[in-house]
Amino acid sequence: MYFVPGGRIGFQRPAAIAPWTSSWHLLSSDQTFQVEVREALRIDADWDDRMWEPARHVLVASGLVSPGIEHRHFRDQRFDERDADYGASTHVFRDDHWIGQIRISTSTLGSPLLSAPGGQIARWRDVIDALVSSLTVRPSPSAAKALAELRVSLTLEGLNPRLVGDQLILGLAQPATPLEASGAAGSHILLSRLSLLPLGNPEKLEQTTNAAFALYQGTPGSRVIAGSHCRGVVLRENRRIDGDEVAFSTKVMAFGRTRQLEISSHYGVGDRDRILQALELIVLSLSLPDG
Repeated sequence: MYFVPGGRIGFQRPAAIAPWTSSWHLLSSDQTFQVEVREALRIDADWDDRMWEPARHVLVASGLVSPGIEHRHFRDQRFDERDADYGASTHVFRDDHWIGQIRISTSTLGSPLLSAPGGQIARWRDVIDALVSSLTVRPSPSAAKALAELRVSLTLEGLNPRLVGDQLILGLAQPATPLEASGAAGSHILLSRLSLLPLGNPEKLEQTTNAAFALYQGTPGSRVIAGSHCRGVVLRENRRIDGDEVAFSTKVMAFGRTRQLEISSHYGVGDRDRILQALELIVLSLSLPDG
């Protein structure tokens, strides 16, 4: 089984597809067959509807895949059913706090050189059927296990971690609402796009990483934090008026030897000192092993 690192959706991975730029996005070598996974925490019905009631999709089937986990299967109506090459279907799953989807699509990327006898849909039909029949949803992994799968290590103690898709949300207190849990409200720290994979040979990646570090290091108002395994550049703090209150945001660019990670934070006056201290501790403890 291939479970997307840090996530819940899994399937028997066909030998014909593999991750390329993201461990949550798998492609065939010619990119005519793609599998993309998205996951999120539930907030409300409107939030759910992006996946649970998608526009320009027709519902094919619905039901339960296991106690407490609902399932819907959609076909993308933006593609003509008679098209031999272009097609996409989406399987959506949810429980009482989580929602996720896997989108399976075929195409020729607009190139006649990628045509196949009978079309790309027929070419990939058996592979798609086998993948769909193997779809499963596992229990939510702990934050530590999820980060280990994503090859990221950092101190989580006292930071109330929760995974939102391939993003890690950290906070000074347990979230009181779904909006806070998802990082849509309240003071929080966000580690984003954890599923991204480095492309290129290690020497070239190291050069690129060093160049990016030097660029950010030269940004006016920035400062450097040097950890045991990573170095971070804390960019200048931004201040804004949010309604009647003053709010702040700070971004940190963290660098391993061949990998980069963006860490952003949003907070009010009362949490400012503690959030800035937490950012520093995160960078000091952070490790981004080579991919």
